[in-house]
Amino acid sequence: MEIHQAPVLTPGRSGAPVVEQADPAGLALTYLHTLDFPALLLDVPDATIRWANEAGEDFLVEGDMLVRLGNRVVTSDRSAQTAFTAFLNSCEAADCWLLAAFDRPLAVVLRKTVLGDPGTRGPVMLVAYGPEHRARFIQPDLCSLWSLTPTEGRILKLLCEGNPAERIARLAGITIETTRTHIRRIYAKMGVTCREELFFAVQQYRVP
Repeated sequence: MEIHQAPVLTPGRSGAPVVEQADPAGLALTYLHTLDFPALLLDVPDATIRWANEAGEDFLVEGDMLVRLGNRVVTSDRSAQTAFTAFLNSCEAADCWLLAAFDRPLAVVLRKTVLGDPGTRGPVMLVAYGPEHRARFIQPDLCSLWSLTPTEGRILKLLCEGNPAERIARLAGITIETTRTHIRRIYAKMGVTCREELFFAVQQYRVP
């Protein structure tokens, strides 16, 4: 599998970067470099590093979860190394695994995607999602999906951020009674009966 180098970026007239002589693979690699999520391209079975974006390099330097050992990636907590190796080498083409820090209550979700032809032991793309990335997930305007008014759409967004009704009322500049009326109407239009069901209905439309 050929890995392309990232194309050269130069400032355009507007100050925005312009890709010089970019092929599709180069453009894709440039996009991966800009992601806030740590991304690592690893060869299995030894987790040899082929490529990492800037966030991935920073993730390894911080060393809370994974660290660079020579040209390989290993777990900071030695007791988790066997499970990490098994995860990378599993037959699942796409899989995820929770890796916890050994010295504090912190964890990241590692998502693995096997690249190359099916059935072959190709390299894997490993992406890490930590608690700090939760706020970076975005969702589209869902008003048209459930025929919500603009106000109901704003309240739905505040609900999905975990705000209680009292805080939503303050943020929206409306009374608590009006807020609860909006919430009841949102529930009715979405066909849900509680916030847990609302979260489940919305989460499928949230993307990183």
